[in-house]
Amino acid sequence: MGRAKDGNEYNRSESVIRLPPEHEPTEAEIEAEYQLQNRRQSTRDNAKIKLFDVEADARQSSIARPAKIDLSSLSSFTAGMGKWPHAREVSENFSRKLTEIRYIILSVVLNTCLIFFAHFSGAGIMLPLSPASVHMTLAVIIEIILLSTNILTTHALDFGVSIFLSMLMTNKSGYGMCACGFVQEHSIKRLKYAQSLSLNSTCRKTLERTSYLWLLLEVTKTLTPIAATAVIHSEMKALSDDVNCIVFEPTLSKMYDRTYPTIESSAGVAEVMFGDALGCMRSERTDCGDSGSHFVFGPQLQGIVASGDTIVGPGFEMRIDTSCQCMDLNSTDAVARGYINEADRRILHDWNRRANVYPFIMHLSNLNVTNDRFVSNTAMGNIHICGGYSKDVVPICQTTMSEIRDAVVSSTFNTDGTTASIALIEQVRRDKAGNKNQVSSAIVHRALTTIFPVSEPVELVSNVPALASALLYWTTSDLKSVDPALHAPGIETLHAIFLRAGLQRTLPSHGSRCPREIHRDDATLISVSRTGVVTVYLIGSIQLALSLLALLLSSVWFMSPVPLGPAIRIVTEPVYFIALLSESPFGINLIGTANAQGHVMWQQLDLIARIGESLDTLGETIGRIRLDRPRMVKNLKNARFYA
Repeated sequence: MGRAKDGNEYNRSESVIRLPPEHEPTEAEIEAEYQLQNRRQSTRDNAKIKLFDVEADARQSSIARPAKIDLSSLSSFTAGMGKWPHAREVSENFSRKLTEIRYIILSVVLNTCLIFFAHFSGAGIMLPLSPASVHMTLAVIIEIILLSTNILTTHALDFGVSIFLSMLMTNKSGYGMCACGFVQEHSIKRLKYAQSLSLNSTCRKTLERTSYLWLLLEVTKTLTPIAATAVIHSEMKALSDDVNCIVFEPTLSKMYDRTYPTIESSAGVAEVMFGDALGCMRSERTDCGDSGSHFVFGPQLQGIVASGDTIVGPGFEMRIDTSCQCMDLNSTDAVARGYINEADRRILHDWNRRANVYPFIMHLSNLNVTNDRFVSNTAMGNIHICGGYSKDVVPICQTTMSEIRDAVVSSTFNTDGTTASIALIEQVRRDKAGNKNQVSSAIVHRALTTIFPVSEPVELVSNVPALASALLYWTTSDLKSVDPALHAPGIETLHAIFLRAGLQRTLPSHGSRCPREIHRDDATLISVSRTGVVTVYLIGSIQLALSLLALLLSSVWFMSPVPLGPAIRIVTEPVYFIALLSESPFGINLIGTANAQGHVMWQQLDLIARIGESLDTLGETIGRIRLDRPRMVKNLKNARFYA
């Protein structure tokens, strides 16, 4: 390029346009010059980049050949990203889908474990925790576990239904847009939401029936306290060194009277005796059964044990059942019915009329001993529980001792650490002693009549002023006067006390070694009552069924050729739904509803719609997701960018 031949021409190699001196540049001309300068600079930079790429390719030609780049596609994609900078690629594979439904799978697993827990908890499950820790926290932990599985099941059902509705909304026929509002509504309010839709709605009936599934899950939450409070924990025991004990031999021919203990000493023992030390007494417990109290007699401790220790040895068990009724001693009706003979009636009548006589009890002489049972009759006087004006109306009780057999007995003790404080607190039958049964009704009869002779009234003297005798504690509710409602069960406990003392007084005995079970502080055995087991089974079965339903509904995602991820976000998350609704032709239906009720808005949006790719972007590198009429969108594709 040369110099200009006259003053009106300019040099093109110059970066500045040279105008005649008399011409003043305008703002437009200055802007044009600025843009021309930028384009020239960009051209030089691109030339340098291309030169650098050629040199780099020449150096690496021995390693690899450069891939061919479709510049037109690249520029089209770049332009698309410039227009839609927030576009993302839709890429769904099996592992990603499996990850998304992980909570549904976890819900199935945990509810299955819940049913297994109900199955094994009836027999007992050992936990490596101290009894004190279990006592304080077990019910709370069970409650948290049950509520957690319920919440997880609710989430799993939400997601499973969302996947299925998303599949319906991507089908060619589309689905009601109100399904999005149904999923986004709280689970408790979904029934109300479905019922608020128009009667002409195509999906009202389906959504209304589906909403009952969440109500069923809410009902199971009310059952969790029942299951949590039904958990029972018991201490674990381990075998330790044997301890000295006294074992009683049930041999009738060897029985003899040691003259001790007596009724008076038994009254002293009764003051500090636990009812469970005699077995299961109906005067203290309600789970002994309808056939009477369960009396258990085991070996007597001779050594030293710690608190909570248990010794195991041979013993006996039997049922004691008592029924009482009031009878007039002035009448011969009691004699005629066989409850009392004439001699005993006269003795009772005489004692009942004496002045300054304590309440007394008399063992009547009309006893009945058979091979399998022993029937004893007793009468009590001066206790005034029969009512009426006549003092001669007294209660006469008939006590039947049956199911008399040998047994292996566990005896548990408590102590404060001193030897003198060791006390028997519980005796239970560990197991039957086998087919051999040495104890008999004759042995029971002799032991009882030795300590409690017939036809000899015994005054029940109180050791504490203003209180009843300790032998009558189980017949009273206030330790002062006999309660008619507790009279019969209390007489059963009275017979158990007398029988325990009588067996110790008359049976031959010898020293022995009894196995000792010590209390374990590092483990606890937990079990669930029958009510709790049924409740846990019910909760687990309902939640497992709904979790499997959610898993079945989510399986359509794996079988669908259309990626459902964007549709699931639109159905479940309000922000995505609103973003798509604002660009759809359905948004015009909401004009004038800014102050309307919520259900009115969803009635306006209760239209058939489809989620897919806009027809306008089918030929472009970046597609547009659109909520529109079914014919106005196409299926989404995997491995494609969408805005």
